Amino acid sequence: MALQTQSFDRFKIFFKVSLILLFALLIQTNRAHNDEEQEAETVILVSMDGMRWQYIDDEFASTPNLDSIARTGVTAKFIKTVVPSKTWPNHHSFLTGLYPESHGIVSNKFWDPVYQEKFVLDYDCANYDSKFYSAAEPIWLTLQKSGERSAVYFWPGFAGYSEKPTFYEKPAICPVNCSDVNPKDLANMRNTTRSGWPPYIHCMVNHSEPSQQRIDKIMSWLKSDTPPRFVALYIEQPDSTGHGFGIMTQQYKDAMEAVDRDTVGYLMNSLKNANLFDKVNVIFVSDHSMTNTSSGRQIFLEDYINLDEFQLVEGGAVGHIWAADEKIDEIYQNLTRANSPYMAVYKKENIPDEYHWKHNRRIPPIFIDPAVGWVIRRSRAKARPGNWTVGDHGWPAIKSKSYSVFFAHGPAFQKGLEVSPFNTVDLYPLMCKLLGIMPRPNNGSLEDVKMMLKEYEQPASKPTTKGAAATCQSRAPIILMALTMTFFIRTAGCYGLQ
Repeated sequence: MALQTQSFDRFKIFFKVSLILLFALLIQTNRAHNDEEQEAETVILVSMDGMRWQYIDDEFASTPNLDSIARTGVTAKFIKTVVPSKTWPNHHSFLTGLYPESHGIVSNKFWDPVYQEKFVLDYDCANYDSKFYSAAEPIWLTLQKSGERSAVYFWPGFAGYSEKPTFYEKPAICPVNCSDVNPKDLANMRNTTRSGWPPYIHCMVNHSEPSQQRIDKIMSWLKSDTPPRFVALYIEQPDSTGHGFGIMTQQYKDAMEAVDRDTVGYLMNSLKNANLFDKVNVIFVSDHSMTNTSSGRQIFLEDYINLDEFQLVEGGAVGHIWAADEKIDEIYQNLTRANSPYMAVYKKENIPDEYHWKHNRRIPPIFIDPAVGWVIRRSRAKARPGNWTVGDHGWPAIKSKSYSVFFAHGPAFQKGLEVSPFNTVDLYPLMCKLLGIMPRPNNGSLEDVKMMLKEYEQPASKPTTKGAAATCQSRAPIILMALTMTFFIRTAGCYGLQ
């Protein structure tokens, strides 16, 4: 009997020790899991509007800071811009991974036949009306819904969402509070032509704030007690200069170099000074390139169709024609009959599939696709006088090569790697991967960009020490529990405890 009692006492001690070990292993496993989750670093996305990739490639402009990132991080010759190569649709594609026909921001200006209203980028209250943005959810909002924090500074379109980023700065000067305007009056204000806008210019982009000041604000967010995990920053240059002076000019060259110095260089130095340079993933992109156009390359629609029978909702490098249903065929025939070598004319259903730009109600019934460098004008009456050359964009990148730049640096990226060109929509699943969040349905492909990440540098079949340790940690509690329970059952049976 004494021997049996001693054995039973030893069993109880062993059982208690086993439970303690099991509890400790469970805690350690949970810690390891949390450590893996914490490895998803912060992502900073910077857009440099209109930065021409060809001028970096051929060294037209001196960009030592971008060159440094190319040597110590990842670069691509270019990113394939979505159609149209305009600011609003491309910035929305960056953050949603969707083509414009899917996210609904089909151009800088467009007509919505259901709302019977015109969207005009940032020049009126439309940009702050969430109904225009309801088809897609940007990455910063998805991140916030997962319980994390985000920050946005001057990113096109972000203010249109009902829910705002954790940290943000509005990109506009608004003499009129759009929320105070009677909704019944908004439609009339939005549908007013450009010449009739005053006094209906509600929100104008404030470009007076230097990029260094914007970056200082972002750094204050990053150094706060509750820093954001995702930051999006928009810089309007060199696009603004290119529109005014053209791209083959000293002014445009100077603007590119200023962006490299005052945005890229200043941000990287700020991160270094804050001991964050090797802890965050920074991505620099542009939304499109630019092409010169001139006074001698204008197509005036009044030469082909009756001005009273259509609306040119957007012109320039694209032509959006809206008209009464009964006039569509006649207008289309008159335009195609012109047989101009400088413009292709499509009915909506015949727009090339590779444009990914026809399956949306906001796509016009007639789309004019001018030759690269040529622009669409309604009439000569309000045409810019004199001889001039300026920069523009919007032509399909397939034709115009109006692609974007890409540079990335950070703990997740390989060093000194140049990857093949990829699509604008591929950036979204890449950023979701970096942030550790589940991407929403999108048109992008992680497969096309994952090779730039360090974790894909070695063959996937080669197990890492960290992976083996994690596997061991996850299985150990299960094995120990099984052994403990087996021993307990057998021992209990010996003492009649079952």
